[in-house]
Amino acid sequence: MSLEEINQVEQNGSTALHVAAFRGHEKIVELLLEKGAYYTILNKYKNTAYNEAANGRIKRLIQYYRYAARFIGDANEWIITTNVSKFQVKTSMQKLEAYGKDPNFDQLVTYIIEHYLEKDLQDINNIINIKQYFEQAIHEKDPVHLLKAYTANSDFYLKLNFHLAQLNYESLTDQKNLSYAYYIGLVSFHPKLETLSYIGTTYRGMIINNDNLQQYKIGKQILIKTFLSTSKHIRIASQFCKTNQKSSDQLNVICIYEICNCKSALNIEDISEFPDDQEVLILPYTRFEIIDIQYTRSDTSRIEMKLKQCE
Repeated sequence: MSLEEINQVEQNGSTALHVAAFRGHEKIVELLLEKGAYYTILNKYKNTAYNEAANGRIKRLIQYYRYAARFIGDANEWIITTNVSKFQVKTSMQKLEAYGKDPNFDQLVTYIIEHYLEKDLQDINNIINIKQYFEQAIHEKDPVHLLKAYTANSDFYLKLNFHLAQLNYESLTDQKNLSYAYYIGLVSFHPKLETLSYIGTTYRGMIINNDNLQQYKIGKQILIKTFLSTSKHIRIASQFCKTNQKSSDQLNVICIYEICNCKSALNIEDISEFPDDQEVLILPYTRFEIIDIQYTRSDTSRIEMKLKQCE
C-alpha cells in the first residue's frame, strides 16, 4: 500500500487513520502511523484523527508521533562553522534584518504566497489553512500569523525546514531563494515579534551516528540551518528519542540549548495550536558552541550535549 493510498480521503470524507482512530482500533492506528500516515489531514468535519480519537490511548499515540516529528531532528540541522562562514553569515543576517523591518510587509508576504506556497507547497496537506494564515497576516499587518502557520497542524514546517536544510546559506538571499529569506527575515526581525523573545534553556532531541558524533567536540561551534522547535521541558525531547532509533549505530542525543541573545529565539507557547508543548523556536543561522558532552549512566547510547549561544 503506497503512502498516497494510506493518506487518501475516501468517499466518507475521512482517511483510514481517521476511521481507525474513531473506532478505537489502537493497533491499526499504530500500524498506519508507522507506515507514514499523516495525522494532520482534516476530514470533512474539519477534524484531525486526533480530534476523532475514541479514547485517550489513541490520542497519546498520535501525540507521540507528532512530538517525534517536531522535537527530534538529525545532523542535517547543523553545520560546523569557520571564520569565513561567520563573516558570510553576518552579511546575510544584515540583509535578513532589512527584510524584517521592511515597511512593505504585505508585498513580502504576498511574494512568499505566490512564489513558495502556491508553487512548491501546493500539494501539502492543509495548504489552504496555511495560506489563510499568510493572508490574515497581510490583512492585519501582523507577522504573528506567519508564526501560527509554522505551528499549525500541517506539513508546512516540515517542508520549510527540509528546504532550508538543503540550502547553501551563501545563496540564501539570491533571487531564487527570496521566499525563504523573506520568511526568515520577517519572523526573526519584525518589531512586532520582539515581545516573544526568549532567553533561557530549552531542549531538543537529535538522532545521529558515531561518525557525526566524532565531529562534535567540546569547543566546536555549530550553525543552525533551520528553524528548531525546542521545548522548555526536557521530557518532550527525551521521551521520544529511544523509539526513533532505526539502527544500532544511531545515538540518542538530548541537546540542551542555552540561549543568551533575545533576538535568537521566540517563545511561541501562547500562539501555538499546542500550548502544552511549551515550544521555543530557535531561529535559523544562530551559532552555538558545544560546551559539554556526557553519556548517561543508564544508557550508553544516550548522550546529553550542552550548547551555549555564541556572542
